[in-house]
Amino acid sequence: MIDIDELNADASVTAEGIAERILAWAKHRNLFDKVPLEEGIEEDQNELRIGSTAFQAQAAEQILRKRSINLIGFSEPEKKIVIFTHTKVTKGDEKALPFSISGYKIEYMQGGIAQVKGNPPPPQRPLPFYQRKGFYACGSSIYPAHCTGAGTFGLIVVDANGQLYGLTNNHVSGACNNAMPGLPILAPGPLDATETACDPFTIGRHSRLLPINDGIPENIQIDDNWDASIFALSDPARVTSFQGDKYDTPPNVSDPQPGMRVRKVGRTTALTSGVIVAQSASPVPVAYTVNEYGVKKNVWFKKVFIVVGDDGVPFSRSGDSGSLVVARNAAGEEVAVGLVFAGNEQRGISFILPLADILQRLDVHIVSGHNV
Repeated sequence: MIDIDELNADASVTAEGIAERILAWAKHRNLFDKVPLEEGIEEDQNELRIGSTAFQAQAAEQILRKRSINLIGFSEPEKKIVIFTHTKVTKGDEKALPFSISGYKIEYMQGGIAQVKGNPPPPQRPLPFYQRKGFYACGSSIYPAHCTGAGTFGLIVVDANGQLYGLTNNHVSGACNNAMPGLPILAPGPLDATETACDPFTIGRHSRLLPINDGIPENIQIDDNWDASIFALSDPARVTSFQGDKYDTPPNVSDPQPGMRVRKVGRTTALTSGVIVAQSASPVPVAYTVNEYGVKKNVWFKKVFIVVGDDGVPFSRSGDSGSLVVARNAAGEEVAVGLVFAGNEQRGISFILPLADILQRLDVHIVSGHNV
């Protein structure tokens, strides 16, 4: 019997620890939606007892089985656990569900499968790119030359030799693991090279990527999955580190934290804002359907944060992949925290990866103040 109330005095008890126990209990009770999430969760054979009733109550278990859990997240700063369900928890359901555990809040949100899709919709502003003072800006459309598609130019980075690169997702400029070194990356992307667009040009050539390998956590090293790619800038004099026409790329990077207010500039939805509601308590399966590359697979990611846009407006949509996510730290300084890489438009949620880990793995640093 696991009684979290008995662990309350233990300093090692955390929101993440409680969320992991709920996950294991939910798997044992078969409360998950029909997605591969449970394949990444270690089952706890013990009963989960939280207080005298809580999740042990039969009514609560029946409700969560009916609504189907598809993700559980946590917020350490807010002492909160977030349970995402396939169908919305109703007012009637709330009467039988717990809303706190040992001083930790529980919230219920309607969630959905994390998805990466190609064939992005038209941009929500007149043009899918920004030209600021004649320079092509971050937050604009890019894509490899050999496919008709579009994603987002996230930011400019530099290596130890002073070489400047553009950074975005692997599934944007890395051709879903298939890009050969030197592959031209066009700006705007071929899908956006219309009669009203600026003349397309080779903004850079593919250099390196972090992979997106399918396979369940038991079979592959999902720690290697980061969905990021860099391309060497062909002419740094043609681009700027400014994010659209809104603000410059912050010079400093920080870890994303649930509760942070965030914003981004992207190819499809331009400037949007929202809040990081949780960090996933378990590896997250992401459904990739990128017809441009003939890719259809599930890819698992270990460290994922969930963002909800303000006022019911999606934080991101297809085509915004690769967008830089920024926030303000405790000192009020603007910092770069992540990259948009997936979403669920039906549920209005976006998924981001921590930027600091990506920069470290690629051995590059942020460039700010370039042609601003």
